Amino acid sequence: MIWSSLFLLGLAVTPVFAQVEETVEEMEIEKVSMWEQLMQSEQGRLLLLIGGLLLVLIVLMVILAVLMLKTADLILNKKAAEKGEERLSFFKQFKQKWITGKFKPVDKQGDMMLDHNYDGIQEMDYSMPPWLRYVFIGTFLFAVFYVPAFLIFDIIPDQQTEYQASIEEAALRAEARAKAGMVQITAETAELQTDEEVMKAGQVLYKKNCAVCHADDGGGGVGPNLTDDYWIHGNDIKGVFTTVSEGVPAKGMIPWKGNLSPKQIQDVSNYVLSLVGTTPASPKEPQGEIKKQEKAEERIEENVDELPEVEEVE
Repeated sequence: MIWSSLFLLGLAVTPVFAQVEETVEEMEIEKVSMWEQLMQSEQGRLLLLIGGLLLVLIVLMVILAVLMLKTADLILNKKAAEKGEERLSFFKQFKQKWITGKFKPVDKQGDMMLDHNYDGIQEMDYSMPPWLRYVFIGTFLFAVFYVPAFLIFDIIPDQQTEYQASIEEAALRAEARAKAGMVQITAETAELQTDEEVMKAGQVLYKKNCAVCHADDGGGGVGPNLTDDYWIHGNDIKGVFTTVSEGVPAKGMIPWKGNLSPKQIQDVSNYVLSLVGTTPASPKEPQGEIKKQEKAEERIEENVDELPEVEEVE
């Protein structure tokens, strides 16, 4: 009955675990604590409830198993006493068979005495404990399969192969984490990006959080115009990232690092930079100092020109 209930619960929990796995990935990206994420989602609360029920069932099964063993011990001990026999409990039988082994009575231990005598202490010839004997035999059985698999059939990779595989796996995971925005992006590591996916993500974030002060087209309102060449703060990706992340409390702009993830701040910063040079419907008057935005193509050409010439080797 109990095992059937556990099986049915396992079938019911399987789809929940799939949904919770997606929730955990979102939690890592948004940096929300696991407990808060589980408590906020319906799937998380259901998982906690099912986990609690499983824990209660396991505890009840352990208690029931102990009570059954105790009852069986009492019945068997009573029958053994009626026959005038001495019986060991299940625990002592298990201990004797698998851990300590069977000891001889003190009056029958004389034939086990060895000739070794150190300061009146005599050595006895006891056999190896069962658990150690089984471990010893297990090492030989393991070697029978391991040696051919490792040395002959190459089923088990050597350390160098495992090392190279772990490096490749780590690189793939790092790439996946970077795509998911789970790497720690800072103002110093923020990258200037212009691909469509970044622009779309940045536009959504901008219209949701920034348009109320800077207008939908970046022309400015309460906040400054983002489409001209006049900048109050930095006009590169690092400067814009810092401004969005830390805010400008003196001017009424809140720090967004508590509401947006580093990846989201980088996306919206890239979108803000893409607004420069566009024509808004009602542009606000210039504010700050004029700072021409450095184009990515120009920066790449300058970097190429600054590279040292490599002499050809004949």
